Amino acid sequence: MRTFVFSIFFLLSAAISFGQHGKAFQYVESSSGMNNPEWESGKSELEFADINQDGFVDILTIGDHSSPSARYGCHGIMVYFGDGTGSWTLQMSGDFGYGGIAIGDANNDGIWDVGYGMHHAYSSSDFGDQLLEVALGDGTGTNWTPWDDGLATNGEDWGLFGTDFADVDNDGDLDIGANSFGSGSGLHVYINQGDGTWEQSFGIMEGNSNHRFVFGDINNDGNADFVVTHDAGIAFFGYGDGDFYNADFNLPNYSWPMIGPDLGDVNKDGGKDLAYINPDGGIDVWTFDNGTSQWQDISGSLPASGDFQATELCDFNSDGTMDLAAFGDANLTIWKGIVTSDPETVTWEQVFNTTTSNNGDCSAFRAGGDVDRNGYPDITLVEKVGNWPSDQNVLKCFKETSPIFLHYIKAVYPRGNEVFKQGSVQFTDWITAIGAASSAGVKIEYSLQGKKGPFTTLIEDFANGGRYQWNIPQTISTNNCFLRYTLVDNEDTLVALTPEAFTILGEDGLETDFIADSTLVYPYSQIHFTDQSLGLITSWEWDFNNDGTVDATDRNPSYAYDEPGEYTVKLTVSDGTNTESITKVDYITVQSGTGNIDMNSAVDFLKIFPNPVKDKALIKYHLRSVKGTVEMHLTDINGRPLQSAQLGEQGTIPVDLSNLPSGIYFVRISSASSMIMKKIIILN
Repeated sequence: MRTFVFSIFFLLSAAISFGQHGKAFQYVESSSGMNNPEWESGKSELEFADINQDGFVDILTIGDHSSPSARYGCHGIMVYFGDGTGSWTLQMSGDFGYGGIAIGDANNDGIWDVGYGMHHAYSSSDFGDQLLEVALGDGTGTNWTPWDDGLATNGEDWGLFGTDFADVDNDGDLDIGANSFGSGSGLHVYINQGDGTWEQSFGIMEGNSNHRFVFGDINNDGNADFVVTHDAGIAFFGYGDGDFYNADFNLPNYSWPMIGPDLGDVNKDGGKDLAYINPDGGIDVWTFDNGTSQWQDISGSLPASGDFQATELCDFNSDGTMDLAAFGDANLTIWKGIVTSDPETVTWEQVFNTTTSNNGDCSAFRAGGDVDRNGYPDITLVEKVGNWPSDQNVLKCFKETSPIFLHYIKAVYPRGNEVFKQGSVQFTDWITAIGAASSAGVKIEYSLQGKKGPFTTLIEDFANGGRYQWNIPQTISTNNCFLRYTLVDNEDTLVALTPEAFTILGEDGLETDFIADSTLVYPYSQIHFTDQSLGLITSWEWDFNNDGTVDATDRNPSYAYDEPGEYTVKLTVSDGTNTESITKVDYITVQSGTGNIDMNSAVDFLKIFPNPVKDKALIKYHLRSVKGTVEMHLTDINGRPLQSAQLGEQGTIPVDLSNLPSGIYFVRISSASSMIMKKIIILN
C-alpha cells in the first residue's frame, strides 16, 4: 500500500512540476500529409479548428498565390483534417484564393463556418466570386454554402486578406473584419444581419497594409477591439455598436506598418495585450492602462531587432501565464512569460529555438491548437523556401512532445477578469491531456454566483476540439461568473474551472449586480445591511434550507436557522434617488453570534442623470478597487478628450455640457486598477 501511495504522489508531483516549471517546450515536426499538393510562394493565413467536430484539431487556409490551381493545384477552402496524432488529410473546395481565414458559427446553428478575405476572386460561381466572403459549413468540413451578400461592396478593388470574427455590436451573432494586403482595399468591418446579408459599419480605404487583422477586447470594456497592420493605425477600440476609433495613443508611429501582430492577456488583467514585429525585426509587447489611457511597454528582455516576421501569444506550457512565440528567417523561438507580484512587470525567458529550413521567410504563423491532445498547444506555419523564380511555400506543423503523465482538462479562455456583454457571442477555449484514443465529449456549465455554483449547463457531450461558441443570455449580469468543464472518459472524470471570476455586463452596467460576499452573524434579526454608495438595503433573505436557491420556501417561518455555514443571500437595494431596485443573489458565510454588519458595495457603477441631457448632468459613481488616481474623462465619439477631472473613490459630481453640440459622447471613470464607461447623449 505504501508503494502505491508513493507512486501516486510521485506522478502528481511530476505532473505539477511539469506544468509549473516550463518543461513543456519541446517540439517535433509533424507534417505528414501536408506536402501534396505543393504550394507556390506568397503570404497566407492559417487557423486551428475542429471543423468537422470529431474532437481532433484541423488546420484551415484558403488557396495559394497562383490559385486557382494555376501551378501547383491548391485552391479554395483547404482543410487539413487532423487524426489526433499529427498526420493530415487534405480536402479542397472551391476555385479561389489566396488570403486570410477565420472560423466561427456565423448563423448560430452550432456548426462551424468560415470567413475569408482573398486576393484572387476568380470563381465563376457565387462561392468564391468576391473579395470577402462567409460560407456556412454542414459539419463535415467539405461542403460550403455562400452566405455573403453585401460583403466587399464598398470600393474594395484588389484583394482583402487578414480576416477575423467577433460580435462587434454585442447582438448575439458574429460579425467580420478584414484587412487588405498592400493598397487599394483598406480595412473593413461588416455587421451580420442574421439572414446571409451584411452591412459595413466601419471602413478605411486609403493606405498600405501588411494583411493581418485580429479582434480582441484590449481595454476590457466588453466591446470588441482590433489590431491591424495598416497606415491608419495599429489599434482600434470599439464602441460596441460596430464603429471604432483609433487608439494608438502613445504607441510608436512607424513610417510603414508594423507586421505580425497578435493579442493575448499577458498581465492577467482581463484585457488583451499587443505583440508585434517592429521595423527593425525585433519584438514589441504592450499592455494598455485604462487609468491613463496609455500603452505601457512590457517588452523587457525581448530582442529589439532581428529577422522576425510574426508573433503569437499563447500559453505554451499550460501554466496559466501567456508565453510568446516569434518566427522569421527560418528561426522559430519561444519565450516563457513570467508575471511577478506586480502585474505591470513581465519578464521573458527564452525556452525554445529551432531552425526550420535553410531559408524560411514567414508566409503564415499560428499557435494554439493541441493536435495530439497531450495538454500543450502546438504550432503551424507556412515558410517560403528557395529563391525566385523557384521559391515556394511549405506548410508545416510542430507538435509539443511531452508525454501524458496524468489526464487533465484546463480552462484556457476566459481565465478571469474579462468583461463580456450580456447578449453577446463569445468563444470559450479549453485544453485536455487525454490522448488521441479518447472519444469523450465535454460538458460546459456556467455559474453566476462564484465557483461553488449553482451551475447551468451550456452544452453536453460537445466534441473535445478545444473551442465552443457561447451565446450569453440577455438575462444574466454578474462579476462573479465561472465556467466549469467536465470530461468523463471511462473511469476518468476530469473537471476544470475558470481560475478567476469574469464579468458579464448588463445593459446598464453592473447596476444589476450586487456582491454580498461577506461574513454575517446569527440571529438574523440583528443583522443590519447598509451600502455606502447605493443606499439602504431595503429587503433581504437567505436560503434557510440551503437547497441552493432563494425561493418561497425560505420565507416560511417554520424554517429556523441554527447552523453556521455557507448560504445563499438575496439583497434588494434602493439607491435613494431613483425608483429602480438592485437585486443580487450570492454566497455568504454565516457564523454564530450577534451583532450588526455593514455591507459595503463591491460594485463598480456609473450613473448619469438625466440621459439624454440638454445642458447639465449629474454623474454618480463608485469604484470598488482603486489603485492610483481616480479620474473622470469626457470624450467625443472619436475618443477625443473634452473634459477631465480628478475624483475620489466614489461620489456625485455635476457636469456642464451646455457648450457641446448634440451627439453621442462617453464618460469614463478610471483608476490604474478599474475602469467603467457609459454613453451619454446630448440633445440641445
